[in-house]
Amino acid sequence: MDVESIREIFTAHRYTRTRETVKLDEYQAPTTGQFLYMYKERDLSSSIQVVIHPGLKLEPYLALPGVICPKPDQFRHGSNMREFPKRKHRGENETPYGRALEINSLEALARFLQFFDTPAGSEREGAYLPPRLLAIELENFKGVGSRVRIDLAPITLLFGANSAGKSTILQALQYVREVLERRNANPDRTLYGGDFVDLGGFHNLVHQHDESKTIAIKLELQLNKAELPELTPEAFDEWLNVDAEVWDLYQLLQETRNRAETVSVELKIGWSSNRQAAIVRGYEVGLNGALLAKIESQADGKDAAIQINPKNPVFTRYRTQEEIDSAKELLDALDDDVATATDDNASEADDVDDQGYSIWPQITSTLADADIERPGQGFRQWLSNVDGALPALAPLLYAPAGDAKGATTVYLARELTAFLTTVIVGPGVLIRDQLRKLRYLGPIRNVPERDFEAALTPDEARWADGTAAWEALLNGNDSLVDEVSRWMAEDDKLATGYEVARRKFKEIDVGTLNWLMRAADPDASVRPEPQLLRQVEVAPEKQRIELLDPESGDPFQPRDVGIGISQVLPVVVAALEPSAALVAIEQPELHIHPAVQVGLGDLFIKGAKEHGINFLVETHSEHLILRLLRRIRETTENEVPPGAIGIEPTDVAVIYVQSTESGVELVPLPIDATGEFTTRWPKGFFDERAEELF
Repeated sequence: MDVESIREIFTAHRYTRTRETVKLDEYQAPTTGQFLYMYKERDLSSSIQVVIHPGLKLEPYLALPGVICPKPDQFRHGSNMREFPKRKHRGENETPYGRALEINSLEALARFLQFFDTPAGSEREGAYLPPRLLAIELENFKGVGSRVRIDLAPITLLFGANSAGKSTILQALQYVREVLERRNANPDRTLYGGDFVDLGGFHNLVHQHDESKTIAIKLELQLNKAELPELTPEAFDEWLNVDAEVWDLYQLLQETRNRAETVSVELKIGWSSNRQAAIVRGYEVGLNGALLAKIESQADGKDAAIQINPKNPVFTRYRTQEEIDSAKELLDALDDDVATATDDNASEADDVDDQGYSIWPQITSTLADADIERPGQGFRQWLSNVDGALPALAPLLYAPAGDAKGATTVYLARELTAFLTTVIVGPGVLIRDQLRKLRYLGPIRNVPERDFEAALTPDEARWADGTAAWEALLNGNDSLVDEVSRWMAEDDKLATGYEVARRKFKEIDVGTLNWLMRAADPDASVRPEPQLLRQVEVAPEKQRIELLDPESGDPFQPRDVGIGISQVLPVVVAALEPSAALVAIEQPELHIHPAVQVGLGDLFIKGAKEHGINFLVETHSEHLILRLLRRIRETTENEVPPGAIGIEPTDVAVIYVQSTESGVELVPLPIDATGEFTTRWPKGFFDERAEELF
């Protein structure tokens, strides 16, 4: 095998070579449009190395004959893999990374390329799951001064001493929802927290209570099966009668927005002394890890304007390698005077490189060609529906068409404004909706009263004290009750010693009950009493949750058993009831035996893997983390016990929170495939155990 014979296979399958460097060829698949990289500066006699997007599902490729992944737990990093996400590797700078595969023959390469350009070959890990929060960035929020980033996993554990600042992250999520949902940048009580959470307003939230500082909170979301929402109606009804120019713009904008894989929203909030109010001064939205647009206002919330980043990856397109080569040959053939004689040639000379070009100028030039009023400084004359810099989660812009002639101009303006609303406001809608599905359990859960009944009006704040969990058991389907019961009782789960049952009953007076008992005796000769039977029939049916002793079957009410049961049961319900996107729990291990704490690890794994729930857990439990580390090790060694679910190191994030002189410090503790931490534990991270043992 050599480079040219390999390239012939790519060409035969209609792959476009979009870039060539000393080490790499970059190719784009003809149908799906996804990219891969082929290493050509290596020994090709035995195998071909290709690098695919790190988020693609690996297993289908390993099922292809002649395809292997020598190091499935490692990634190939390279600055020239421009189409892949970036992350830190050794140094402080972020570089693109992908997963390296080795293919042992040209025939195997042909099969691989055919599969790669199919929906099955494009399937991402977790693509069937709902959206997931990827990261939180904080600056000048409570104990956090300088900006910090917290990368979240399906299961994220926050460890640290009391009052170290672990609740800061949970409160940041609640604060963002208050801003997006109720447009309140100065809240005390929250939609989630009930009586447990009192944010205390901006003065209490800003770092060091310094109202001259600006709070910044950024949330990043992986879309998975979600899409950017349509927030405006269709610009036209009769597609067949639409001008080709409108259709071309529509297709270009649709293809651009469909490139979004991740979204982010950053809020910048400051105090206005003039208005004596907290103001959202900045709203920044990102797509695919880079800034797309930002809305900024003055300190008093006036004079908002939008700026677009034309270099965002969704706007970037690439020429084929053949086009680049042809353009360079043409420019080399021209005299220097000719090459610099026109702006067009100078621009072409700048563009003929490996970095691609932005389609944003093409979009804005469409406005001028259609005689639509060009956006002024920061789109000010287009902007509507903002409070400070915070847009209403609704249509954002109005394109002034001036003296537009004909429907084409109107349609072009509508298409552009619909697109900008989708990519600027849409991420805010997605993150708000994600936060609506946050379920918060506070550090102390209530024990239900005897004969507890569910409230008629739903209130998500009742999750904070655990009440909503008991209501979910009363009102939910039978499968939820059965599953909660299994997790509470079975030996390979939590083994609390109690099953859960939902009993239906009616309340009737003692006289009617006595008559029913006599009537049940065939020797009593009790005559029928239609009126009493009618009372039994019309009596309202009620439900009760009881805890059962598995051996005797004796029922108990929650107040009749140990306090630990009432503390852990809401955690079980929250992890198994699938309507939540994110479950934030403080001290799930409260008042429960270490053996039960260990089982919580498997409970969180099930909720994350089967229901797509993400867990953000503030805990002091060493037993919980030990179970998760064990499951990682067993997954690597292919020794996961029957009935248990395996996990990868990327499924768990452990963060140690500590207070320093400069503020709260968040220390991530990476985990390898053997279930071991790869860095030293910070001082205070379970070091009491080492002191007692050694």
